[in-house]
Amino acid sequence: MSKQQKTTATPSVTGDSTEDEIRDLAYQLYCEGGYQNGRDLEYWLQAERQVLARRKTHLRRVA
Repeated sequence: MSKQQKTTATPSVTGDSTEDEIRDLAYQLYCEGGYQNGRDLEYWLQAERQVLARRKTHLRRVA
């Protein structure tokens, strides 16, 4: 896979779906983890936790 730089410090404002945001972050984690195969579920679950936590925090701020 090719290297890609993605910034994920803030919730997506481009209209990406939650799944797309999780997928992008999971790929970033895979890259940062040294492209280790066999850890896809671990990266996905970590990305899911981070994205959902960011969105929850964001919703608290705007509510």
